[in-house]
Amino acid sequence: MNGRIVALDVGEKRIGVAACDPSGIVVRAVGVVLAEPRERALAELRQIISDEEAVLVLVGLPLTLRGEHGPQAQRVVAFTDALRPLITVPVEYRDERYTSVEALRIIEARGGKRKKNRRRGEVDEVAATLILQDYLTEQRMQRPRTFDDGYDPPFDDE
Repeated sequence: MNGRIVALDVGEKRIGVAACDPSGIVVRAVGVVLAEPRERALAELRQIISDEEAVLVLVGLPLTLRGEHGPQAQRVVAFTDALRPLITVPVEYRDERYTSVEALRIIEARGGKRKKNRRRGEVDEVAATLILQDYLTEQRMQRPRTFDDGYDPPFDDE
C-alpha cells in the first residue's frame, strides 16, 4: 500500500499517534491527543488524519493474553466506531498486547526516566510507532520483491 498510514494507540487518558512517509519506510511519532473530552479528541484525530493525507488508519487493539476482547478492547472499539464516520479512509485493528511494555523498555534503554517522572504520553507515542512499524514490516515480508523496488537479484556467472 502506497501512501501515509496513521497509527493510533488509544488509551483512557491519551491517544498516541504515529505516521509513516508515503513509501512506508520512515515511521515517526506525531504526538499525543488527550482522550477527553471525546468530541475534541475525535476532531483532533480527524484533522491529523487529513493533514497526514492518510490512506489507512491502524488502531491498536489491546486484546487479553488469551486473545479475547476485554473491557479495554471494547472501549477502543467504541472509540473507533465514533471516529469512522468522521474520516474517509479505511480503519484496521492491530493486536497491541505488548506494545506498551516494549515502548517502556525502549524509553528506558535510551535513557528515559522512570514512570513517575516520564514525559506524559511518551509511552503512548512510542507504542503507536511500534504498532505502525510492526504493520509495515509485516507488509514488506508478504510482498515479493521486484526490479521496481530497486531490488537487483544476484545472477550466477556460470
